[in-house]
This record gives sequence, structure tokens and C-alpha cells, in this order.
Amino acid sequence: MTGPNEFNYFKILEKDDKELIHSAFISHLLHTNKDFLKLFVGNKKMLSPKLEQSYSHNQKRCKIDIELRSTDEKTILFIENKFKSFPDKQQLINYDEIFKQKFNEDIKLIKFLFCFDKKLICFDNSWNVFDYRDLLNFLKKTIQTYPSCDEKTFIRHYILFLEDYVEKYSNLDKSCSHLFKKRLSKKEKFWLRLLNSKIAIEFKNNVKGDFKYVINPGNTSTPLLNVIPKKWEEIIGEEVLIQFQGNILKFYLHSPNKSIAEKLIKFSKSQIQCNKIKFKNLTKRKENSCYIFETKINNNLNGDFTPNDIYRFLLAFYEKIDNKIIEPYITLTKLNF
Repeated sequence: MTGPNEFNYFKILEKDDKELIHSAFISHLLHTNKDFLKLFVGNKKMLSPKLEQSYSHNQKRCKIDIELRSTDEKTILFIENKFKSFPDKQQLINYDEIFKQKFNEDIKLIKFLFCFDKKLICFDNSWNVFDYRDLLNFLKKTIQTYPSCDEKTFIRHYILFLEDYVEKYSNLDKSCSHLFKKRLSKKEKFWLRLLNSKIAIEFKNNVKGDFKYVINPGNTSTPLLNVIPKKWEEIIGEEVLIQFQGNILKFYLHSPNKSIAEKLIKFSKSQIQCNKIKFKNLTKRKENSCYIFETKINNNLNGDFTPNDIYRFLLAFYEKIDNKIIEPYITLTKLNF
């Protein structure tokens, strides 16, 4: 193995955090390594893999990362690769609905997911799950079987930088407090996006109810997670949510309606007394949205906190709003507060 500061094909191009790079590498393995291909389709003879194949039905669309068809066209392997996030259950359901319409029942569909942590994927589905540690272990076991020195070097370079990512993900579970500072590097933002996705999937797996999620939209400089309970919107009459962005956790109103904002701020102050919470000071300036109150992660979690600590804190924040503000708000509106 080469040292950490030596030349690496992937790191020198600064493309190591791009999902397409990893999909292309997995595709290369499927095309060149019979043992790797056998993990997915057994001994079936397959055509060359294709990247980013698109399908649509009834306004639903999917772009599958890797597609591989058997020579007799009776078996199709789909691989969905999630390097920058975790799989979304609804996305997979939509994919399955599209596939059902596009392919006859006599065609065998084999579906695999790649992500950082297969233990998180606990919802029932017909997708098999590999994580990047599985891929790393396979490559380490088989690298010596490559006869070409150039190919062996190429595989070794991928192992080195993937090993770095797998180790950092493992360390993230032990401590993620370094991601909650004022200025984040590009790499730190990558891990914060993955952390947001991890927390969202924990919420989806464990909290009952109808929720929408906005995870890491591309137009924000700091990655964010919005958790939007449908019940809250039905009670308040406007979209209210939890917004988690960087070091700040907010009870948030998506509406220019200042009357609703004033009521929520006044009522929240009467229900919650905590010196770690800052309430919004409304001004005459027009705003399409505003926070009702906010708190800082670092003010509530001490030391080297973990993603699980953040998830539990976010859950407690949600439950406090749900029990102390949203439910009593029904009575509040009846009294014309």
C-alpha cells in the first residue's frame, strides 16, 4: 500500500466524494471481475453495464445508477448507489412502481442498494443492501488476483481512499461535534450532509406519523434538514416545521402571515421557559418565512456528542413542540387568542 500523502488517482482529481465516480468504479468491477459479478447475479452471462439509465411512468421518474442486462434479456440488475446520502423509502417505492409498469412479469429484476451503513436500512423492501465496508472487504480480499500491475495499482488507490471514507464514517458515530462550528470546509459539509440524511432516516424509522422531509437542498451554503409534520400544518393552517441547519435547531414557520407568527411566538413563550431558547423578534420588514424560536446544538450537547445524541435531542425538540404548542393550539384558536 502507498502512504497517505502519496499520489492517488482519485484524490488528485478531487472527485472522490462524487457519487458518479463510485458508480463508475462499481460498474467497472461488474464488467471486469467475474467474482464481483457473481455476488449479484450468480453465473448468468451479462452484457456491459450502463450508467444512469432513466425511466418514467405517470409523471414519476427514476434515474437508476447502474443497469446490467443478461444476454438473453430475461434478467436485469439494478444498482442504486447512495454515497452522499441514505436511501429514501418512498423513492424506492416509486422505482418499484415504475419497474412494474415497464417490465413484464417474466423478466427477473435484481435490485441492490449501496450506502455507508446497511444497518440503517430496516424498512421492508425488495432491495438487497450492501454497504461500502462490504465493497472494501471484497477488494482487499481479491486485489492480488489481478494479473496486471496497472489494474492492481488502480484498485489499490480506490481501496486507500475508500478506506479513509469508511474510517471517517465510523469515527462520525463516535463524535461529530467538529461539524458544528462556524466555517466548514467542503469535506466537512460532505459529512454534515450525510449526517442530516442519517438523522432523517432514523426519524423515519422510529417516529410514527405523516412527515415530509427536505434533506440538503442544493441552494443552501450550509446543509440543512427540514422535518415537516403534516399534522402540524393541519392544526396551524400554515406549514410549520423543525429546521436543523448547522449548529441551529429551529421551530420554523413557512408563511408570510405575521399574525400567525405573532400568535405562535406569544403562545410558545407562555409554554416554554428555557434560557437556551431564543424567540423571534418580529419587525415590520416583509418576510416569506421566519423562525418562532431556535436553540444551538452546542449549547445543549456537551463534549464530543454523537449523531445519536443529536437525533435524541431533535426528537425531544419535536415532542416538546408537539405536546406543549401544537396540541394546545387547537384550544388557543377556539378561544380566538
